[in-house]
Amino acid sequence: MLENMRITQQIVDRICELHWRHVTGQRNGQRATLLYCDLSELNLSDKNFSHSELVGCDFSRSCLRNANFRSANVFSSTFDEADLTGVNFERADLRGAKFQEADLTEARLSGADMREGMVVRRMVIDGEEEQANGAHGSSFNGAILRDAHLGQCKLKNASFVGAIVENCDLRGADLRACSFRGAEVTGSNLRGAMVTDADFRGAAVDKDIMASIDTTRAKAVPSAGVTQKTLADAISAHSLWFDSGGAEGQRLDLSSRDLTGVNLSGANLAAGNLELAVLRRAKLRLCNLAAANLRGANLIGADLRGADLRGTDFSRASIRDANMHNARIGALPGTSLTTVLDH
Repeated sequence: MLENMRITQQIVDRICELHWRHVTGQRNGQRATLLYCDLSELNLSDKNFSHSELVGCDFSRSCLRNANFRSANVFSSTFDEADLTGVNFERADLRGAKFQEADLTEARLSGADMREGMVVRRMVIDGEEEQANGAHGSSFNGAILRDAHLGQCKLKNASFVGAIVENCDLRGADLRACSFRGAEVTGSNLRGAMVTDADFRGAAVDKDIMASIDTTRAKAVPSAGVTQKTLADAISAHSLWFDSGGAEGQRLDLSSRDLTGVNLSGANLAAGNLELAVLRRAKLRLCNLAAANLRGANLIGADLRGADLRGTDFSRASIRDANMHNARIGALPGTSLTTVLDH
């Protein structure tokens, strides 16, 4: 057993060789057992970690293409920004694991356990022993899941904020209390999935997907759209409100609305409320969004070239592939506001 070690490429190659001998019943084999080890930025493609013990390990930014973790205990391990294309996690213990901004294209996770997990770990700090605890569900924030298999997965409390979930198999998955805020869920099969208390605010979800699941007990469902006339009237009233300093008209409120692909180029939306709005692939070129509220909004692929974003709040917004070339970002003169891009 190895614990609290930085694992080099040479060491991991030897570990996998011995583990393969163990798995295939050969002499001198040894099961891979690693606790809290650092395996980041390594080439682990095609490695066989099936039935191994890899608790609390860090695989961040490693290449794990076609690696095999079937039935492995990978409890509370980290795979942030890793290449997990074609990886096999079937029936693995992935409770509390993190996959933030990882590529899980064609990954196989059927039957995996990715519920909330907690690590209890003892560390020595300044000569005294302390205990570190951390309880959280598995995180796929900003991850890419294309053609991935997650059927029958236990994903209660998992987070898919800002993730791309495209053509995935999620049939019968436990998605209770999952967060899909700002995510794109397209072409996927969620039939039989449990979505009680799931949060789909700001998410772009195919209508046929929503029709295939029981959302009556979901915490929040995807946003409703607006007609062109309603939108035009709202923007006209907002312009009047803005120009009159609030004396006339009405402040724009498009919070939690589906505005996918809308063309608002050059519009004055300054100080408007677009919290949790779906603005995926929206055309917002040269738009005035100064001091606007875009918290939790879905701006994936939006065109914001030349827009005024001074003082705009993008907290927890999904801005992957958004084009902000030549946009005005930073402090808004005469106020204490500045652009917030903490997502």
